[in-house]
Amino acid sequence: MKKSVFFAALAALVLAGCAKNETFVNVADQDAVSFGAYSGRTITKAGPTDDMNLDALKTLGFGVFATYTGTDAFEDAANDKGAKDDFMYNQQVTYTDPDWVYSPIKYWPNPTNGQTADAQKVSFFAYAPYADPAAATADNSYGITGFSTAVANDDPTNPSSPTHLHNFVNYKFSKDKPNVDLMWGYKEKTIDTTDPANPVAHYTVNNNLTRTTDKVHFKFMHLLAKLGGSWEGTSTYADPADDPAYVANGLVVKANAETITPTIGFGENDGTKITISKIVIGSAPAIDAISGQPVTDIDGNAISYATDDIAGKLDLYTGEFKLDGTAQNIQFKQTITNLVDDTNTAYDESNPDSEIANRLKEPATVTSFAALPKGVTATAVNVYQDESNPIILVPGTKPVVDIEITYIVRTYDEKLGTKQYSEVPQTVFGRIKFAEIKKNTKYNIVMILGINDVKFSAEVENWETGVNQVWIDDNHNGTVDAGEMHDTTDTEIGLPDNL
Repeated sequence: MKKSVFFAALAALVLAGCAKNETFVNVADQDAVSFGAYSGRTITKAGPTDDMNLDALKTLGFGVFATYTGTDAFEDAANDKGAKDDFMYNQQVTYTDPDWVYSPIKYWPNPTNGQTADAQKVSFFAYAPYADPAAATADNSYGITGFSTAVANDDPTNPSSPTHLHNFVNYKFSKDKPNVDLMWGYKEKTIDTTDPANPVAHYTVNNNLTRTTDKVHFKFMHLLAKLGGSWEGTSTYADPADDPAYVANGLVVKANAETITPTIGFGENDGTKITISKIVIGSAPAIDAISGQPVTDIDGNAISYATDDIAGKLDLYTGEFKLDGTAQNIQFKQTITNLVDDTNTAYDESNPDSEIANRLKEPATVTSFAALPKGVTATAVNVYQDESNPIILVPGTKPVVDIEITYIVRTYDEKLGTKQYSEVPQTVFGRIKFAEIKKNTKYNIVMILGINDVKFSAEVENWETGVNQVWIDDNHNGTVDAGEMHDTTDTEIGLPDNL
């Protein structure tokens, strides 16, 4: 049904960090609690193509939980006295130039009874984007579905770590809707390089803060992971000489010729052009359609999929996200075509998720070879024309992803009549097995199309000297009589006697 794809390097996984957009807040009322924020990119419930940069965060805001523990540290109070969110509970913080604002305003506790200014403690924890699960009009069946409080270890990797009351953001993955990103606000990150080969990140939170004129500043990191979608910074795989609508979107394609330097380059009007009509990327089936055998992950274990939406929890104190049950993959499928409205009846999908970049896509009508776009070349370029719906991946899982790409290879040849080019359509298939998915990570896939030039070779068989049959006119009558054809290693000719 499908050919095997020649992926010279089937998938190159590129990791990209969060965007570093920062804003600072000048606080007029020095006694009021104020906030600052730093954000990466994500998508939100506002729509699958929304790009949650800092501007989007300012609009949607983030949620804050805060606990006042008097003179006790949060860790001690949470364990011994049952401290709770009696200072802020899911407080929405948004941006009104030039400040981050919220209502009602809360104020820092002042020293009392001779205490020093650092005796009264408030601890703050944040998530983004802000959600109000109690809102009657909200779709709360997926994404951030609510909040809970429970006893949990401070360090989930250390079973002997003390337990305290923690706040959790409840989250649910959807099988059939664009999944919402989830971000966690922390104070600072440090990198432990004791082992240079394995640096370890440590995060601190805004706990045990005392009266200050400074803002409570949050840095937000992604708690999930995504495949494709945009990232911050320069469009690494976009050709600036081409369509300015390019974004660095995580799904990349290039050609790999068997010849190191093709006789005539890719993308040239007298060379070869490779255009793409459709790409389908999705989770691999549990049972392979060709072999009939279970599909296994990178560790050789059979993959499984949730039969229903799966849920997990973000611990606002530790920043850890865990699934409620056994880790399972989510099924997904994304179709990228050369036509947004997909009027070409050759395609099965009537509503593609995204459009192929103008530089790569097969035109609806081919008028001439020169009119074709540049197409796929030996330089990697982005597949999407704009931000597609990124695929949210579940941390801790090891997904298997199938990619099918349909493309056309054309080579200019003025000897081919009025058409003047050869044309070969192809559909190829690749399967990628990921290692364990990490939070706060964006995975890119580089598809390297194996394009082999047609080669010729020739040889000439040598003349052979072998047994020959020749006519010897033994009775000299000028005709071939029985027995007059003789085998000889020399070429002889029977001539009439009179010559």
